[in-house]
Amino acid sequence: MQMARSLPVALYHYISKLANAISVHPDTFASHLKAMERGGFRGIGLDEAVDFLARGKDLPKGAALLSFDDGFLDNYVHAWPILAERGHKGVVFAVTDRIGHESPRPTLADVRDNDALAKDLPHVDEPFGLNELGHRRRRDLFLSWPEARRMEESGVMAVEPHTASHAEVFRADEYNGFFQPGPRSRTFDRVGFPVPWGLPRFATGPGLTTRAFLPSEELLGLVHSLVPQDKAGAHDFFRDEANVQRLRRKMEALPRSRWGRKEEPGEFAERVREEVARSVRTVESELGRPARALAWPWGAYSPEALEAARECGVEAMFCTTTGPNPPGSPLHVHRFKARQRSGLWLLSRLHIWSRPWLGGAYARLKR
Repeated sequence: MQMARSLPVALYHYISKLANAISVHPDTFASHLKAMERGGFRGIGLDEAVDFLARGKDLPKGAALLSFDDGFLDNYVHAWPILAERGHKGVVFAVTDRIGHESPRPTLADVRDNDALAKDLPHVDEPFGLNELGHRRRRDLFLSWPEARRMEESGVMAVEPHTASHAEVFRADEYNGFFQPGPRSRTFDRVGFPVPWGLPRFATGPGLTTRAFLPSEELLGLVHSLVPQDKAGAHDFFRDEANVQRLRRKMEALPRSRWGRKEEPGEFAERVREEVARSVRTVESELGRPARALAWPWGAYSPEALEAARECGVEAMFCTTTGPNPPGSPLHVHRFKARQRSGLWLLSRLHIWSRPWLGGAYARLKR
């Protein structure tokens, strides 16, 4: 075995036919794997990666880790069979609150083996639909725990936590408009706070790095007194600009000191600890083994989040910044974003990030 000097880690999200900034077409993904093979690279398992990152254990030349964030169902339907067919491995970092309990659904492998028809595959390439008011709404499908267990039992794909909720929080009392029924184009646009229709859209930040701004009971009571809380009623309310102006005047009449308060440091630390611990407990309960790794939502974490993960026994923490990953560097594992580009493009990135000096220089250049 020849020691890898730096472990390149690719970050995928969707393996889907949907055109999206963070989506890679299944055919393109297959071409990425073929290019890796031609260039002497191989997707390794998570356990091998953690042993290298946390303890400096040797890896063969050409080792790379392929990671998939969020736990979308297309990782099971498309990515897993393509990896298995070509002899690569990978890891899904799943938002554990989103993972269901559906029985295993058909995959590309089932179609290939004539155990299912293409029309029977889940509609993972069509995440948009209309809600009851006719608004375009994103409804991504996520994999299930039985599917996660099936992938793990194959030895091809591990499943690890991407925290429990992937939520934002309000960070300040500045606001832009109000929460109202309308189109929804993002999946992870929730704040970790019960949001009534008519609440101001306060500025937000990542939940694991930001002490939350907590709206007051007085402000919430005002919102509830003015804005209907059924979706149709709220929709009608915001169609009348006079209603919006009345809501704004009433809110602005309250001193800002009564809009809410900042989360105390101890409250923040406890919330972060629970967010991380809940995701780790869920993985351990559903998959029957300790969680070894975790990926931070948006790549954002705080000292409190890092300490919470270490308390839970997590050995490697994955981020979204680019850079080399030498042996013995598990607390901030760099990843590069895989794109809807050619296999040669992916291969060029693997060559960069597998070389510590070149990767470090390239990372500094891109800052």
